[in-house]
Amino acid sequence: MSRVTAGTRIQRLLAILQWAAGQPDGVPITELCDRFGLARPELVKELEMAAMIGADSLHYDEMPFEVIVEDGRVWVRLFSFDRPLRLTPAEGLALVAAADALVADDAADDSPLWRALSKLAALLGIEPGEAVDVDLDPEGGATGRLLAEAIAAGRQVRFTYWSYGRDVVEDRVVDPWRVFAVQGLWYLAGRAVERDEPRRFRLDRMEAVQQLDEPAKPAPADLAATVRIPDRLPQIVLDLPADARWVAEAYPVVAVEPSTDGRLVVTLAVAGRSWLERLLLRLGPTAHVVRIDPELGEGDVLADAAARVLARYR
Repeated sequence: MSRVTAGTRIQRLLAILQWAAGQPDGVPITELCDRFGLARPELVKELEMAAMIGADSLHYDEMPFEVIVEDGRVWVRLFSFDRPLRLTPAEGLALVAAADALVADDAADDSPLWRALSKLAALLGIEPGEAVDVDLDPEGGATGRLLAEAIAAGRQVRFTYWSYGRDVVEDRVVDPWRVFAVQGLWYLAGRAVERDEPRRFRLDRMEAVQQLDEPAKPAPADLAATVRIPDRLPQIVLDLPADARWVAEAYPVVAVEPSTDGRLVVTLAVAGRSWLERLLLRLGPTAHVVRIDPELGEGDVLADAAARVLARYR
């Protein structure tokens, strides 16, 4: 059985409380267990946790809700949800999209969910099921626009950068050449001045970006080859044991497939070999590399990393 994340647990608990609150005469514990697919001890544990939420309040009426479990039944009263929720347009659109996906295969137009969806969509000025254009900010946000200005001006840039592979934060001075996107992530291709070598930097790992007065060296003619601007990030396929399912929840994955004996086959997009080595060392010998992109290097990644670690203690 896969590990339930904190986010999933909270969503499930809110769903339980919301549904139970709609039963004024209470609801049998067995019915709640069947409806939400929980064993009785697990459900009772969730309800006990819910009863502690807001318990440090000095006023009873400031508690978000009241949970009573008695004689095999559950009563829930929602105190802090007695006014309509005010949604931003973005929140409303997300709710419409999620609800529309739930009713997409339902032919009935008179269900409570469909009626609520129609009302919310009307407030947003859209139709349920209507296709929506999504603007993903083609310039890479404010950081991307600032970098684009420096590129157009032919000036160097300075920024604070977190190197994920080495887990360090450093100040960088770079000759900016090009801003580009790969699999939804924005990058800067340029020359690291201190190292005098072409590099690529992720925009979401930059802070305090500023344009300098120093002229930047122009980009090489074969920029894509020089900086290795790919169409996608290199990938690795791992065969993981059941107790390593957290990998599929902790990191963005390309694909997840069940395997034999509760194992899991996970495809990951990897930005660098050093990060991959740390992950494999953490997983240990029970994780098997099924396939690795040649861009991540040759040889046994885990064995190479382990050998370097052992060499430090000799």
